[in-house]
Amino acid sequence: MAKDKDPLTIQNFHLIKAALLKVMEEGEVTDLEVVAPSLPGRGSPRQGVRFKTPYGWVRLRDMSLGYQTLVVWLTDFADKLFVRYPDSKNPLEEPAIVLLDEIDLHLHPSWQRKLLKSLSEIFKNTQFIATAHSPLVVQAAGDINANVVLLRREGDQTVVVTDIEDVRGWRLDQIITSELFGLETARSPATERKLARRAALPTKTRRTAAEKQELTDLTKELDAEPVGETPSEREVNDVLQELRQRLLSKDASNSAA
Repeated sequence: MAKDKDPLTIQNFHLIKAALLKVMEEGEVTDLEVVAPSLPGRGSPRQGVRFKTPYGWVRLRDMSLGYQTLVVWLTDFADKLFVRYPDSKNPLEEPAIVLLDEIDLHLHPSWQRKLLKSLSEIFKNTQFIATAHSPLVVQAAGDINANVVLLRREGDQTVVVTDIEDVRGWRLDQIITSELFGLETARSPATERKLARRAALPTKTRRTAAEKQELTDLTKELDAEPVGETPSEREVNDVLQELRQRLLSKDASNSAA
């Protein structure tokens, strides 16, 4: 495609190249090239599509499944737009409808968060109808004012629920525990068991020495878990916890005196 002298073909190549680079910029891809065999019928190790990454030039077949899947469906969709709108200055901006199953599949979290926005900017008049199992995609959908619906199984039927909570601006842990995903907590099962055990021990009328030590250990473990969303917030919490321990130690010393 890249070496075809037809102006329209060259223009379309540059359109799809720009689209791919925009969508893949989160994966630190900065360039791509199409290398054709040097002689007809004689392949070259370098032939095919290659992408420039922080690790050098990498062939598409050597990249992750997330990259491969995205490149294949996006290129195929763009080609259909070129065929459908041959006279358009930019076929990628013409009307279309795309159905995408599990748009988040095999994608890094940071890529999941930005993909919808990138697609909406490239394909300005395309309606994307996508399924996802990722709270990151749901969060990103709210940022671009996309409609979110819930598919819920009732017996042997699938029900489309449109009257759902508006989760725009919500944190990921809040989205996960909303009706969209239905988890009771964003904590790990192991942490939940520790919390339940710590809550149960103080209710016992008599505790053995081992149980008293267990309660102390559980309290230390759970208090040590991060509570802030960012490294800076966690650092502030650590400082406050250290200050709290100093004050408690000082009070204990004064009481003993």
